[in-house]
Amino acid sequence: MSIFFVALWQDSFITLMLMNKLDLFQKRTNKRMTLFLLVMGCLIMFTGCTSYQYVYVDSHLKKNELKEFVQETDSFKIKYNFSGQDFGFKITIENKLDKPVYIDWRKTSVIVNDIQEDGSFYNDNQVGVVAPNSSVTVTSNTFVNQFIDPTPYDSTGLVKRVKDKSKIHFYDENNTPIYFRNILALTTQEDLSSPVFFDNDFWITEIFQTSNNLISKNSRPDLFYIAKPTGFGKFMGWTSTISFAVVVGIIDGMNN
Repeated sequence: MSIFFVALWQDSFITLMLMNKLDLFQKRTNKRMTLFLLVMGCLIMFTGCTSYQYVYVDSHLKKNELKEFVQETDSFKIKYNFSGQDFGFKITIENKLDKPVYIDWRKTSVIVNDIQEDGSFYNDNQVGVVAPNSSVTVTSNTFVNQFIDPTPYDSTGLVKRVKDKSKIHFYDENNTPIYFRNILALTTQEDLSSPVFFDNDFWITEIFQTSNNLISKNSRPDLFYIAKPTGFGKFMGWTSTISFAVVVGIIDGMNN
């Protein structure tokens, strides 16, 4: 009889120990999950601290139905597209001729605010020839990747304030913060002699500065955007990274 009670006591003790272990495991698991969700929430919240400039471009060239700027002759059709992040652009060159057309990159340039940007289109994979009755798209380098200062050039105070502290600055061709030209040299001669020059000018007409991410809604060839983390966002980005590392260390310590 005594042996029975001893065995029963041992079983009860083991059961109690298992229940305590399970309760401790659940508490640790809940703490780890709470800390994980807290860190992830901070990271998601603070990575959103970004300001945007949506910059509209205009030109004397006509636009097609897609809002690309277009110049067309009997031999060529040239289209300009500024969509994407930062100030650079793509040129689509359509060759209507029955013979190849060569791009003279040494004589092709971009001039921004009267300053010539050397090597505007140079990269390892840049196309130099357009086959007969075909087209190619070439991409320039980036000219501006930081916020454009809108204040010195504002057109007669034309600043429209909208909700959420957003602002729209308006310009014309004469007082735009960025006025630029693209000089494109094309020739049918393989030795690049006797080129034809296409000299087209462009300027900024609007800068919409806001904290709202409207990128997916504003993908159009006459518009580019610039994104900049705010000072608070930069600070909290570093803080969140450090906090995440600390929490990971705490969790590891709890597992040991």
